[in-house]
Amino acid sequence: MIALAALFVGIGVIIAAYGIFLRSKGRQDRLRELLDMELQEPTKSPEALSELMSKAGAYAERVIDRTASAGALKTKLMQSGSQLKAGEFVAIVAFAAAISGVVVWPLASSVIVGFLVTMAVPLVGMMWLKGRGRKRLLQIEGQLPSVLQLLAGSLDSGASLGLAMELAAEEGDPPLATELSRVVAETRVGRPLLEGMEAMAERIGSKDVAWTVEAIRIQHQTGGRLADTLRVLAEFMRARQEVRGEVRTLSAEARISAKVLTGMPIAIGLFLFLTRPGYLEPLLETSMGQVMLAMAVVGMIIGTLWMRKQVQVEV
Repeated sequence: MIALAALFVGIGVIIAAYGIFLRSKGRQDRLRELLDMELQEPTKSPEALSELMSKAGAYAERVIDRTASAGALKTKLMQSGSQLKAGEFVAIVAFAAAISGVVVWPLASSVIVGFLVTMAVPLVGMMWLKGRGRKRLLQIEGQLPSVLQLLAGSLDSGASLGLAMELAAEEGDPPLATELSRVVAETRVGRPLLEGMEAMAERIGSKDVAWTVEAIRIQHQTGGRLADTLRVLAEFMRARQEVRGEVRTLSAEARISAKVLTGMPIAIGLFLFLTRPGYLEPLLETSMGQVMLAMAVVGMIIGTLWMRKQVQVEV
């Protein structure tokens, strides 16, 4: 009996292993067929989508160039370090807004909610762009004192300002090293060094960088030891960063309170919409409710801007 049971168990194991082998082989055969079909008739959807977005971006670029806000948008894109053109950014935001409105409108069964979501997408896009630019600006201002010290050391060793900037661009970290590399590349094709640095200061939009370029320009016109001036600027900027850190620490409670007060009504509204949608029907489906909702949104925007203004301290 024991031998017979062992025989049955062995046969079962063999059958199971054979079944697994056939299943794996079948999957490999189907995968090979799919790959052969892809090689014979490759899909063109990614290329078609890329071409469509490129055409939409070019069309949006032509439209934006006729408006007064084109320069401001291009400046924000440059300050954020984005590789997108103004038209491409507008096309992406418009596409996202349209998709969001089409998706949210049937789910909410309300035109006003779909409209508000559609209008909120461009605002979110601009806030994302502004936040990315602010983050990049803080990175550049944090790297600037060390770069000024490096420039001063190179000048003391006998190098020219152009060679010192090239060395700083090679040994530094982005994003400031990227901007310095661009200035060095522009000087190699014939652009004056001071003109390239002034363009860099305009692209970055930092007061610290603007002060540095102005100091270099004045020192270049009047003469003197530029290395000492750069060291004084580096110490001054480090002191400003320490004061900024202290101010940010002291205002942390107010900033968190502003975020909580702004996000709490939105979070409660989403929670009620997902858990008890009937509770919000008078607010979404009646004329009086829609007017009250619009007034609440306007009040939220005004209150948020006011609270942000209160907690911002320029140093």
